[in-house]
Amino acid sequence: MQNFETKINYESIIPKYILEDVKQRILKQYDEIDERNVNPQLIDVYAKLFQSDDIVKQHYGLVAIRKLISTNQNPIDITQSIIENNLVPILIQILDQNSNQLFIFEAIWILTNIASGTNQQTQVVVKYGGIPTILKHLNSIHLSIIEQVCWALGNIAADDGEYRSQIIGQGGLQRFIEISQQLQLRNNKSLIKLCSWTISNLCRGNPNRLIEKYKKQLIKYFSSIIDQFDDNETLTDTCWALQYISNSNQGLDPQQEIINTGMVPKLISLLTTNQINPIIFPCVRIIGNILTGSETQTDYVLNLNILDVFADLMKSTKLKSLTREICWCISNITAGSVQQIKKVLDNNNIMNLMFTVFQSAIPEIQTEIAWVFANATNKIKPQDTMRLVEMGTLEIFATTLKLQRTQPKQKQDILKSLDTIFINLSQLYGTQKEYIIDFFNIHDKIQQYELENQDRREINFEQEYFDRWKQQIEN
Repeated sequence: MQNFETKINYESIIPKYILEDVKQRILKQYDEIDERNVNPQLIDVYAKLFQSDDIVKQHYGLVAIRKLISTNQNPIDITQSIIENNLVPILIQILDQNSNQLFIFEAIWILTNIASGTNQQTQVVVKYGGIPTILKHLNSIHLSIIEQVCWALGNIAADDGEYRSQIIGQGGLQRFIEISQQLQLRNNKSLIKLCSWTISNLCRGNPNRLIEKYKKQLIKYFSSIIDQFDDNETLTDTCWALQYISNSNQGLDPQQEIINTGMVPKLISLLTTNQINPIIFPCVRIIGNILTGSETQTDYVLNLNILDVFADLMKSTKLKSLTREICWCISNITAGSVQQIKKVLDNNNIMNLMFTVFQSAIPEIQTEIAWVFANATNKIKPQDTMRLVEMGTLEIFATTLKLQRTQPKQKQDILKSLDTIFINLSQLYGTQKEYIIDFFNIHDKIQQYELENQDRREINFEQEYFDRWKQQIEN
């Protein structure tokens, strides 16, 4: 999200101790200074103005620089000029020592734009104590200042995991949640959305130990946001945050917490109504994380007809990353109970799609599909084995064994699955030879990739299976 200028009641922010004639001169500057008459070449002049002893000149310099950085088509260059003029520590000082709320508002706005620049530019704001100094103004009575704090810390949080940790560790996440809840009581939807964006940014990235104690609170909070808003931007930010915090951890079952809120049907409905939307990927990931949970949790999602939704998505999407995520979700289901595996196998749409997709898919997708079949084979009843063979399992396994990206653990699982298939077929039909021969015929036709630094133990493990199967053909 980008910062933008809204209609602000500047007069309400001006301190009451300022004389009336001075106040009017300050307010008049908002009409006098606009993006058309601020000059990038005069940054040093504007800088000197807001460091003067004259409050009117100070205000002029602040507004001129804020207008310049907010509206210029080359904000990165303007930001760099501001940094090189050593204005960041001065802006931080205004926030730290100045009681003039209008000056604080303008200073945070400038810092917001600096923090939305390059990583190095954001780093300058943090270096001079920007995080704690900006954070303390969340206690302002002025919503316009709180809005700027949301923008500033949201931009900083988006930039770096360490910055997120600093904000969370200094109480920022808890405070943002509290403010958002207060705003919900006022029905201030525009600021709720902004606050939600900031909170979402704080949840980004790899698991953060500092966020663990807030997970239950966050899940409940994001559920309320999903209930209140239907615009794509807010829902996308919210779903991305949820997918980051929906992984399991000690002491909390986030999958069950998400189910308890009642939001899962809404997430699934988003999948059916937004098939070309950026909401889709995080929604699928959240559902996939739930499917890694308990048997009861997986059954809950299956009973919401998720397999049919996945089938429709696989048919419609051209995104390889989304197809891979869907296959990962299905592999989580086939890692479950016999009844759950049977639901997948009985869904002809899903099974036919996976085999069809496998034929032309990139290796990242092929290995996920192979997991679906390998997981299913581990628990499948012998009488269902032939169904797997008819669905192309031998070809999928033979191909995956020769993929360069296939990990040793998956190769071992595939070999064990093939062994299970051959044993089951022998029990059912009294022979397994023709199926072993079919497998080798498929395997031998596939181009062999040279695997660099392949572990000798891995090669030996595979050869042991192959030798045993060949002996069974000969006997």
